Order: sequence, then structure tokens, then C-alpha cells
Amino acid sequence: MANYSISVVLMVLTLLHYHVHGDHQQQHSDEERRDAGNEGCDIFGGRWVPDESYPLYSSSQCPFIEREFTCIQNGRPDQLYLKFRWQPTGCNLTRFDGGDFLKRYRGKSFMFVGDSLSLNQWQSLTCMLHSVVPEANYTLARVGDLSTFTFPEYSVKVMFSRNAFLVDTIATPAGRVLKLDSIQSGKLWKGIDYLIFNTWHWWLHTGRKQPWDLIQEGNRTYKDMDRLVAYEKGLNTWAKWVDTNVDQTKTRVFFQGVSPDHNNASDWRDPTAKACEGQTKPVAGSQYPAGPHPAEQVVERVLHSMSFPVYLLNVTTLSQLRKDGHPSVYGHGGHRDMDCSHWCLAGVPDAWNELLYTYMAGSTGIALAIWIFSILHNIGGTLSDVGCYLSGGQWVYDPSYPLYSSTDCPFIWKEFDCQKNGRPDMEYLKYRWQPTSCQTPRFSGRRFLERFRGKRILFVGDSLSMNQWQSLTCMLYKSVKAKYTINRIGGLSIFSFPAYDVSIMLSRNAFLVDTVHMRNGKNVLMLDSIENGSYWRTFDVIIFNTWHWWLHTGKKQPWAFVRYGLNNVHRDMNRLAAYEKALNTWARWVDSSVDTVKTKIFFQGVSPDHLNCLGETQPVTGTEYPGGSHPAEVVLERVLRRISKPVHHLLNITRLSQLRKDSHPSAYGFGGNRGMDCTHWCLPGVPDTWNQLLFAALFQGS
Repeated sequence: MANYSISVVLMVLTLLHYHVHGDHQQQHSDEERRDAGNEGCDIFGGRWVPDESYPLYSSSQCPFIEREFTCIQNGRPDQLYLKFRWQPTGCNLTRFDGGDFLKRYRGKSFMFVGDSLSLNQWQSLTCMLHSVVPEANYTLARVGDLSTFTFPEYSVKVMFSRNAFLVDTIATPAGRVLKLDSIQSGKLWKGIDYLIFNTWHWWLHTGRKQPWDLIQEGNRTYKDMDRLVAYEKGLNTWAKWVDTNVDQTKTRVFFQGVSPDHNNASDWRDPTAKACEGQTKPVAGSQYPAGPHPAEQVVERVLHSMSFPVYLLNVTTLSQLRKDGHPSVYGHGGHRDMDCSHWCLAGVPDAWNELLYTYMAGSTGIALAIWIFSILHNIGGTLSDVGCYLSGGQWVYDPSYPLYSSTDCPFIWKEFDCQKNGRPDMEYLKYRWQPTSCQTPRFSGRRFLERFRGKRILFVGDSLSMNQWQSLTCMLYKSVKAKYTINRIGGLSIFSFPAYDVSIMLSRNAFLVDTVHMRNGKNVLMLDSIENGSYWRTFDVIIFNTWHWWLHTGKKQPWAFVRYGLNNVHRDMNRLAAYEKALNTWARWVDSSVDTVKTKIFFQGVSPDHLNCLGETQPVTGTEYPGGSHPAEVVLERVLRRISKPVHHLLNITRLSQLRKDSHPSAYGFGGNRGMDCTHWCLPGVPDTWNQLLFAALFQGS
């Protein structure tokens, strides 16, 4: 495996060298473009800015645009919404050049596969192309659910295949069935040069708009199920199809992302608005008040699990900010059917296509660099086998577990020592995490200590970091039974093995950013300040974590005010938004202060809780959690994507921990029945698996 990984790395580095140095003419052309490929720039993070040079075309130039998208022709009186351009925070998008597109992709085929939001993007792209070569002949044909727009002079085909779920819906005597594990329409997708997939909009439809009567997975049939869970099952089927059927040397695959609606004005804090009707400007700034979209996290998790490198056009946040971009009453249905889901053309989908164009033909090396990153991500992310995602799988019974007994570790804190606290059942100790298509490396404490002889490892975070720190020290001590020392100085706990000169430390820091005590006796949570960082960067390995304390209110809330900037002080704010601001501050600290040659940076992930966990004795069966995705996980993953440092690793513990409703102290923790604990974890227990993932990440390639 290591030799294979090295071979692939050498191959992609050779390709990158050729791409950057081999084609000087193309390089010169690309250097004249705008700098969308700047290192460390997240082109999906930014804001909408006024730009009088927009829109890129007028809908009157495109007679083939469907009526539901032609808002101006349908009587929309305002035009300010047309005059905004997407501006990434640290760079610029590549300005769309339709002439270059047609010449560059002569003889190529493009297919948008999805629902009416894919239709929206397909119509946008065909209009963007036609408007720059209005004299060029085109043909537009529709056969069944396939629409084909062709520029014969360039031999370029831009197609749209209407497929709302990507997975199959079939007619049976029992009714219309949505088959979550079947894709028969994939034959149409094969052989296309560029595939752009999308699905989400129809998964939430109910009543008359619901195009199915039953849901089927395998031999089981359901009247209904949690739609987000069904969505993830359908996406996993699509992912398996892509991994199995698409040749990545011939076809590039994109996923549009999740296009949001604006039916609830409270999402952007305007209680007087009637959905999107009358909205004329974007939401100001770069953050959407309602926070992340729950489906976005599902998409990102599924794409992360794939062995095929799929490019995510992460349109969600930039589209959330465009409450003004919908047809509203100027669509197909008029006042009878308010449309706050689709988008006017010209409009927001043009920015989606600018992102697509940037990926495909932007500044020197960006497309290849993204492809290389995807391959390297799949090599590094598997830790054992290409295509394996260690954080995706299920819990299986294994009588050889646990890795240690709490009696082996006299230093385990009382709140985690469930057996000593009287927990009567022991079956929860006998489960091992089993990734779907590989094995989690077995932890070796002796190997760990030899590898990190003379090194210092630091956990930084709240009591969930303490949970993992105690687990690791116990796993190591059980392996070597060597002398150890434990010291505590303020908020720093130090566990050392003198024979190996290894120190495993815990720094209690619930928010990562600073909490400052003011003269008036009140504490202020400073979302843009990190004073402790000068100490952190001296360590060899750092494992960060924060989430648990962000939701505390009342007596448990350790601050009275939140501050972001000099004069931006609040008594409170949306906690998920505050969490993201703080994580962005932490990310900037990593980018500016950490030498990743000397220090390895990890993030624990989001540890979930399970209300009413008392009496639970077994994990949730299977690979999916009925409660769906955790809202903080998508925030964390979005922030990590923005870090430009080449080394950072997410110990993506959320889903595997969600499945362990049985492993909390419940009434057998520090507080007993008076302080039910469904947040922390018994030791031994789930944090041991977190440390197995850490071990795998630290030793990958060794």
C-alpha cells in the first residue's frame, strides 16, 4: 500500500510539473486570468458586491429560457438584483469567457443530471455561451427527459437529464416506489466528458407534490422515513455507482451542492417579510443568519467517503445570501404559486457556472491541483486501503474488547469510570468500530511511545478533550506498564512517561478563543482573539476540540457578553454562527502561527450527546443515525477546508459516536441520578476508538 501511494504521488507530481512548466502558451493565457487559484483561497466563502458590469447577459438574448426563470419578462419591476457579483474573500473568480469555453472544450459533452435546479443551471450555462456567440448556429432537442443544446460549429453538447432523486422511482401494483439502492438510469450518464449532478429539492415534498407512495431499500419497504436519512442513503447509492462505473481518466464529475430556498423570512431575521417576495438585495456580509444547511453536511460526508475524486460546487452559502434572487411572484405560477426555490435568469446560477468554469479553466494549475488533492485525500484519508473511509462503518460485537480495564488505570477520573460507579451491564464494552471496506489499525502503545520518544502531545479543548486524553494515557499505560507522572498546573494537566521522554498533556480551553474577565466582574467571550496560541505552537502534535460549551445557557454559561471586533458586542447571538466565527479565528491562527513541518494539527470533530441515554446497552445498528447529521459538523468541515496549511486532519468522530447511545455514563457518572450524563463517555469506551483513528492518522504510510 505504501509503495502504491508513493507511485501515485510521483505520478501526480509529474503531471503537475508538466501542467505548470510544460505548456508555456497555455500558462501565459491562464496568467492573464484572475487569480482564483491563489493558495488558501476558498472560492465558496465571500460576499456579494455591487458590480455595474453585471449581469453577464440579458434574458432577452436567450429566447430558449423557460418562462419560469424569465423574471423581467414576467413583470419583475426591480433590476438591482442583477447587479451583484460573487466576491471570494481572498481572491477573485475567473471571469466567464464563453468564447474560450467553446474553443477549449471543442468536441466535448456536458450533462447536468438532477431536478429543476439543474435545469436552472443548464439554462444559465447555455445562455452564457449563446450570448457571446449569438451568430453561431445552435440546436435544441428534447427526447423524453433528456434535453440537448448543441453548438455544431464547436461540436460542443450541453445536456440536461431530468432526474429528481438520482436513484430510481418505479411503478408497481402497490404504487410508486422510491428505490434508495437502485440506479438504472446510469447507462445514460456513461461516456459523458463532464457530469454535473444535483439532488435535494424533491426529497422534502409531501402530499400531492410527493412523486412516490413507498420507499424501498433492499427487501424492506417503508411508508415514509426521515427525509435526510433517505437522502443520504440515496446519495450513497449514487456514490457507489460513480465509484464503480465512471472512468476518471475520461470523465470529470461535479456535484452542484444544495440550492437553498427562502420560504421562511425568519432565516434572515426579517419577520415582516412574506417569504422572498419584495426582496431586492442580498443578505449583507458572508454569514447567513440561519446557519448551515442540514443537507450540505450530508453531501460533504458522502463525497468524502468516495474513492472517485468528485468536485463539489459548494453553492449553498453564497446562494443562501441571495434572498432577492428568486422569481417569487414573477415566475410561472405568479401570485398563485410563490416561487422562492428556483432562481431568476440572469441571476445566481450564473455564479454557479462561474465557479464551474473556475474549476475547469481557471488560474494555472487549479483544476489539476484540485484533482491531485482529491487523489491524495483519498490516499491519506483511507489510512489503510484506497477508497476506504475509516469514519464510515458500523459497530460490531468483538469479545476481545475492551483494549483495557478501568482497573488497569488508577488515574481515570471518577466521572468516566462507569464500572466502578456501579454500572451493572458490560456488553457496551464489547463493541469494535468496523469501517465499511477496511480495518481500523489495532492500537500499539509501545509503537506509539517509540515513535514519539522525546515528543510532546497536547489535547486542547473542553471535557471531551479530557475524555480522549484520559483514554490515550490509559491505552498507553496498559501497553507498557512503565512509570508515569501526573501533574496539574492551572488548566494544564501533564501525563509523562519518563522512560520514553513522552508527555501527553491536556489544556482546558472550552472555546479555543479567549474569555476575558472585565472590571465590572463580567466575562466576555472574544470571538476574534486567541492569546494562548503562543504556547500551543511549541508542541509536536496538537489535537483541538470545541463545541460542548457553545450551547450552554443560564448558570452554566461562563460569559455575559460576546464580542467580535472592537465595537461589535452582543448579549447573545446565534450559537452556531458564533461557533463558526471562533473557528475561523482558530483557523487563521493555524495558518499564521503553526509550522506544520514541526507540528501536526488534528481536530477531534464534534462529539454528540444522547438525551435520555439511561438504560441503553447496545449501539444503534447499521451505519446510519436516525437523527441525521449534526449541525456543528458541517460548520467545522467548512472551516477546515479554508485552512491553507498543507497538514491538518479531521478525526471525523461524529457519526460513529452518534451510533453509541449506550456508552455514556448516564446515572453512573460523577453526578449519579441527580446529574444524568449523556454527553461524556465511559472509559474504556468510545474515546478509545477516537484514539485508534488518531493512531491510524499518525502512522499512515509508516
